[in-house]
Amino acid sequence: MSDILEKIEAEIEKDKDLQRRKEEFQEKDLFLKEHRVDRDLKELVQNNTELEKAKKINFGPMSQETIQAMVASNDEYMRSAKNSMLFINEEFDKLVPYFRKNLILIAGDTGDGKSTTVANIIYDTINRINPATGKKGRVLVLSNEEAPEDFYNRITCLYTGLAYINHNKFTDEQRETFNNYIPIWAEEGRLTIIGDTYEGVSGWTTTIEGIETIFNNLLRDGHTYDTVIIDYYQNVKRSKINPKLLDWEVQAKLSSFLDLMKLQYPGAIVVMAQMKKRVDEDDSTPFNVRLKGSKTICDKATFICELIPERKLYRSKWFVWKSRFNEAVGEFIYTGFDRGKFVPYSAAFQESIRDRVIKNLEEENDKKVGIHKDKKKENE
Repeated sequence: MSDILEKIEAEIEKDKDLQRRKEEFQEKDLFLKEHRVDRDLKELVQNNTELEKAKKINFGPMSQETIQAMVASNDEYMRSAKNSMLFINEEFDKLVPYFRKNLILIAGDTGDGKSTTVANIIYDTINRINPATGKKGRVLVLSNEEAPEDFYNRITCLYTGLAYINHNKFTDEQRETFNNYIPIWAEEGRLTIIGDTYEGVSGWTTTIEGIETIFNNLLRDGHTYDTVIIDYYQNVKRSKINPKLLDWEVQAKLSSFLDLMKLQYPGAIVVMAQMKKRVDEDDSTPFNVRLKGSKTICDKATFICELIPERKLYRSKWFVWKSRFNEAVGEFIYTGFDRGKFVPYSAAFQESIRDRVIKNLEEENDKKVGIHKDKKKENE
């Protein structure tokens, strides 16, 4: 009899547990439905508000207030263009529109030097005087690729001449150097790096809402950086408000938002992105097709160039695919590469690397014909 009662009690407990789990599920399901309804309602209300506002707008002659505001905005833009900061070095002079109201897309394949490019943009910007302000440049980096401290260390290496490789071989003295320079670069917002987790909050640089909040807060608080760098585009692939969005949908929303910010934020916006390299020189695949993720950013960017490293020649090729404000489309420039820095590809630089380039080309040719030299014997 007791066995039967125990079985009955056990079944009752199972039923209670099942009912409890059903209620928990229903509560969660209700929460999600309410969240979706609230989100859709908010968007609908905003759209309806804008539509109602649009109905009252007069499309006759512009008011004097509107005209004067446009004149002031145009004058400010023209002065910014005239006093444009130099992008990396003299090779880019008059080529890259490195000033406000520009959305600059720098693309390259994995391992082609995008992080090195970011470090060079930072280093040259914070160590130059902005002609428009008379002050040294300030940079904000939104990183979803490298840790913030890596960027500070890269800048220290560019300054000291150290190579940022083989991290396990840095001496105690070198590690102390890295630590000492972080507060120097970060002082007074000279260089600010925001990773995906910042001030205890996650999702700053991998979600559309995180990027939107950063820019909105910058505008609200009046924090002006000469450039804001997003490193990199394809890693912004989540939405906190609408988790069901696919990564390309998030990137499309990001592109539209950056298109708006380029007109509102008082500094250039630089976006790093992954682009599959061409198979060979005859590969005619359009650049926007080779760009990974949503292609919408190609429509919004004012300038697009592709970074193509030519390591054996100690140089990099920068091919311009789009330029809204000058006749640079289809052009390319070369920069030399020296201890982590992109330097002018001058005659003097070419002469300094001449012997190394010849050696590299000879070794490459030997490999093509099947000759493999013993480097140890060569060095003896």
